[in-house]
Amino acid sequence: MGLRFTLWAALFVCSASANAQYANIDGTFRSTSTTLRLIPLDSEKGVIAAETVVTQGGCSGSIAGVGKMSGNVLKFSPYVKVDQADVCEVTVLFDKKRNSATISAEGCMAHSGAACGWEGGTMKRSK
Repeated sequence: MGLRFTLWAALFVCSASANAQYANIDGTFRSTSTTLRLIPLDSEKGVIAAETVVTQGGCSGSIAGVGKMSGNVLKFSPYVKVDQADVCEVTVLFDKKRNSATISAEGCMAHSGAACGWEGGTMKRSK
């Protein structure tokens, strides 16, 4: 009976941590020019709603979409495409504890203009 209880307790702890794999990803991350807001839609599968805004001088842009986490990397594309040729993809790389992140964007100039982009410094989690 004791071994059986221990086995069930271990399975419960393992399943709880698996279900919460991406639960701590929610929140807002900021740098001087970039803001990233995240909401986990399915914390077990790593499905995340994301919005990022960049502001650099007189230039600004935003991208919002739904993406997928894989390890400490989130990739998402705009929910609303500028046109059919829109190939924009945003990549966010988180540190191990997911308290900071760096962001890059490929093919996203139509969402921000040529004068500014998402490549830059490290964003820190806002409190």
